[in-house]
Amino acid sequence: MILCVDIGNSRVKWARLRDGVLGPQHAAAHAGWTSADWRAALFGAGPVEQVVASTVAGGSSAAALDEAARLETGHPARFVATAREAAGVVNGYADPTLLGVDRWLAVIAGYHHAGGACVIADIGTAATVDAVDAGGRHLGGFIVPGPALMVASLHAGTSDLATRSALGGPTAGAQFADNTRDAIEQGCRLALAALVERSVDDAAVPAGPRPRLLLTGGAVAEVLPSLRITGEVVPDLVLRGIARLLESGRV
Repeated sequence: MILCVDIGNSRVKWARLRDGVLGPQHAAAHAGWTSADWRAALFGAGPVEQVVASTVAGGSSAAALDEAARLETGHPARFVATAREAAGVVNGYADPTLLGVDRWLAVIAGYHHAGGACVIADIGTAATVDAVDAGGRHLGGFIVPGPALMVASLHAGTSDLATRSALGGPTAGAQFADNTRDAIEQGCRLALAALVERSVDDAAVPAGPRPRLLLTGGAVAEVLPSLRITGEVVPDLVLRGIARLLESGRV
């Protein structure tokens, strides 16, 4: 039994991999977690032989998980690193190590899930968009603030928007917002949706099939209603990437 773990900026997601089959994904906010917290949350469903993880959250979370893994399995956690190529996918960055491991794993899983060209949008604390062509070549992508971070940056960087937005409310069914709060929140969601739609358009090639849009991340539900194109939500995409690397022997 392998425990696959995806440590994001705000949340941790995990699932158990048995005989090549990934189980249900679980998720929780992990801020301030100690080794005991990691053990209680992730290891309570039965024995685990090893832990394979990816992290973008910094050293303290990784260290606490590693300690929990040593106590539970007798072995350190194995942390996935970004590579030049793996599992039939070629990294599009000039320096592959600069591509975040969560994006790399989502690209690998997304390409295999789509069976070809795809655009992967991961909407969380940050929002990332990556494109892969039909041959498995990662084309690069974008990083912008996620919806909550966009809203917070406007509140923090302006003198009176926070006060005005506190007095507003949702604009039910209207195309344009008629109060400051909804103008900010709806505007941020639309900005992210427009970036995703533009990325799908730009990744398309003449006379070729349109890239499939795959969506993941804890805040994807906030952006989904604003999209004017069809996409498939795959909540455990990063964990699927870990499983794919394990299957290919690259971990």
